[in-house]
This record gives sequence, structure tokens and C-alpha cells, in this order.
Amino acid sequence: MNRSCQTSFSVTKAAASSGAVLGLGMALVLATGCPQHDSAPPPTRSEDAAPCPARVEPVQSDSADRVVRIVGVVEPLRRATPAARVMARVTRANFHEGERVTEGQVLVQLDTRDLGAMRRRARAARSATQTALGLTRTHLERMRSLHATGDVSRPQVEQAEAAFAQAEAAAATAGAAVDEVDVNISYARVLAPFDGVIARKMVEVGNLVAPGQPVAVLEDDGQLRIVAPIGSDLARYVVPQGELSVEIAESRVSATVEGAIPSGDMRAPGLRLQLVVDNPGRSFQAGMVATVELPRDGDGAAGVRIPSAALFERGQLTGVFVVNEESEARLRWVVIDDQPGDSVRVLSGLRVGERVAIAADAACLVDGRRVTTVSP
Repeated sequence: MNRSCQTSFSVTKAAASSGAVLGLGMALVLATGCPQHDSAPPPTRSEDAAPCPARVEPVQSDSADRVVRIVGVVEPLRRATPAARVMARVTRANFHEGERVTEGQVLVQLDTRDLGAMRRRARAARSATQTALGLTRTHLERMRSLHATGDVSRPQVEQAEAAFAQAEAAAATAGAAVDEVDVNISYARVLAPFDGVIARKMVEVGNLVAPGQPVAVLEDDGQLRIVAPIGSDLARYVVPQGELSVEIAESRVSATVEGAIPSGDMRAPGLRLQLVVDNPGRSFQAGMVATVELPRDGDGAAGVRIPSAALFERGQLTGVFVVNEESEARLRWVVIDDQPGDSVRVLSGLRVGERVAIAADAACLVDGRRVTTVSP
């Protein structure tokens, strides 16, 4: 209520208290002419605002196959850890990390002097048992001849046969001991099981190694495996023995799909995609990052494409302003394929033939505001 209305109300009260009829009539006339509330200008509508200058672009058709890119790591298809089979000291380890070796190449030589002494003893024992075997064989033959002429009894022949059997068993045992020492001596040389590259050297000359202790890590880089985590929603698009395009070190190659298999680790459950790629030129190495392109055919691959500049974000939502036939900008929420670039693929929310607005001043575009087309 303004000041004049307050004054009129005071006059009215005074007139009522004094009983002056004329004063009361005048006060009522003054009070009737006063407004009840302060007046305010009506709000401005988007339709009434000045047109927003914007570039209008048509929605283009995009029928290319939808491709999902999965990032993985390159691993060797075969990896081995050659190990010592006997306890001995390393006398030679003439290899280094990164060196290429061939199958059967000696990597580590162990000290075999004690095994050499054992072999000499074993061979001496074998020679003695063979001599004893020869003597018992000769004695057995003589006893059989004498028994045929009746000069010796049958029990004497049986004793000779038993002695020969014992000597034969002793000779066999001594021969096996020699073979065992020879095998242990062969274990003193650690050989490369296949052609490959030394990824890690684990011993040096002078080290004492125990049976089963690895001396190196050898990787076969003729073929490599690509391992990438994959969700169960994408695993259904994996075709075993199929071919997929892979990018490694800015080179594009074809890889054969092994399949989508469980991770095998309860601490990191899920699936992993495995592929095999040939590496005849040894240009790829284990540890490199590979990008696998997995097509998703048959799930709405056909879509539309618009300039990325037409998009804006509000929280987790992505929207555009569609220009209708009346040149009005209308807000539309869309679903896009997350691929960077000057244009973006829209999976839902737009149709071919519609138009989207791109304004230099993003705050200029408001739902319902008219748009005036400007040249790019």
C-alpha cells in the first residue's frame, strides 16, 4: 500500500471517531481510488525475444557399421622360464636381456666337477659288476656241462644259476647309476626351449642355483596375443576364429579371435577378449597397447550424424536444439556414440531431415526462441 492510501485510511478512522458524515464520505471516495497491490511488468517470453542468430545444419544419415573400440595389451603367445635341474654354481651365462636366441642354444652352464667324479665312480662300479657277471656266466656254463656228464649234482647247478642272476642284477644297477649321472650332467646345461627373445636374465656367473630355479624368461615373439577386458554385453558379438581389425603402434593388422573367456582371477572377475596376431617382422613387442575394433552388427547400426558443435550437456544429459518449420529452437535430448571428432553419431533422438542450431553464443539458444539463419 502506498503513502496516499495510508493517508486516506487515517482520515477514514478520524472521521469515524468524530461522527462527521461528510468526512467519512470523502475518505471512502479517496480509499476507493487506491490500488490494492503494487503493479509489476509482465514477464518476457522466449517467443517474444529477438531472434537468435545461429547456423542451421541438417541431420545427415549415417549407415556405417557401429564399431566399439576396446583397448588391450600385447602379450607373448608363448613364455617359458628355463630352470636348473641340479644344485650347482653358474660358470657361464653368456646372454643378455633383449637378445634373440634359437632353440637348443646353451643359456647357462653349471659347474659339473662333482658330477664328473660321481660318473667316474659309477663307471668303475659298472665295470666291476660286468667283470663279475662274466665270471658267473662262465662258471654257470661249466657247471651245466659237468651236470650233463653226471659229475655235479643238480643243487650245485642251481647255486651257479642264482649267483649268475645276482651278478646280472648288480650289473644292471651299476649301468643305471651311470645313466643317472649322465642325465644329471646334461642338466648342468640350461638350453633355450624355442626360438625367442630374452625378456629377463635371472642369474649371473658365480650364483649358486637350486633345482627348479629359473635362470631366464624367454618369450616367443613370432606370434603375439592381445588381451583386452570386455563386458558381457559385448561378449555376445565375439565370434571365435573370426578376424578383427587391430591397431598396434600406429599399424593396422588383422588378428584371429580366440574367444571371450573368464578372467580366472576372483579378485578381478569378468571376461577378457583374446586374439592372436602374427608378428613375422618382429615389429611389435610385448607390453604394447592395442586397440581392437569390434563391430556391433544387427543392433541398430544405422543412425544419423550431426556436428559436435551442436551438442551441449546438462549434468548427465546431452541435448541439441532442433529448428522446426516456424524457425523456433526446440530442446531435444539425444543419445550419442562416444567417439571424438568434428561430427558425432547420434543413436537416438533425431531423424534424418531435421535441422539443428549452432549458435556462437550458447546462452542465446533457449527452448521456444526464434532462430535467424546465418552463414557459416
